[in-house]
Amino acid sequence: MKILRHLITFSCVAVLASFMPSCGLIDMEFDENVQMAYDMKLDHDTVYVIEGDSIVLQPLFSPDTVSNREVFFRSANEDIAYIHNDTIIAVKEGETVISATSVMCEKMAFCQIYVMAPWEINIHKYSNDMVAYVTASIDGKPLNFENQTIGAFVGSELRGIGQLFEWNDKKFLQIRIYGHFEWGNDEPTRPELVRFVCYDKEKMTLTYLSLNISFDGETHGSPSSPLELTSRK
Repeated sequence: MKILRHLITFSCVAVLASFMPSCGLIDMEFDENVQMAYDMKLDHDTVYVIEGDSIVLQPLFSPDTVSNREVFFRSANEDIAYIHNDTIIAVKEGETVISATSVMCEKMAFCQIYVMAPWEINIHKYSNDMVAYVTASIDGKPLNFENQTIGAFVGSELRGIGQLFEWNDKKFLQIRIYGHFEWGNDEPTRPELVRFVCYDKEKMTLTYLSLNISFDGETHGSPSSPLELTSRK
């Protein structure tokens, strides 16, 4: 909670300081025609975004009839993400907190930003590969192939990215997964555990899926019967 207290103090002081040199003293006279918000939050409290992408966070006021909706955004770490006008620009992998402060410094809201490295794989690092055919439902809804894709991970390392395929009018993802294994008694020993994660670039969410498989060099699922993945509850 210390970081939040520091952010609150720093943001309020910074907002007031930014007004004084450019606008003179702030007119604090009460205007009965301006409705003061009694609650404010952001439309996202946590987002996942890839380096180079941008985010626009929307403040939500209660009551909805609040007249003055202007807020000031500030990043706790501008090396990770910075503010340009009202847009948040993701710079490099890491995490930071974006604070939003109403113009009168009456209310504050926060959003945790996780910036991910681009989903790319150096296939030359690995000695073996395998293929998985998958489909998925996220929160009970079929995979949206336009905005959602699935990555295969070993630990925190991306090992495969879903590619859209169609077969007999059926859509699914083919994921070529890269890795290493050692052989013993004609079987892989100490196989790496592969887990699947869905990234929604529109909603900026990362969802862990229910099925894990071992990296064994075999084909998992098929175009006619892909693996059925679901979001964890």
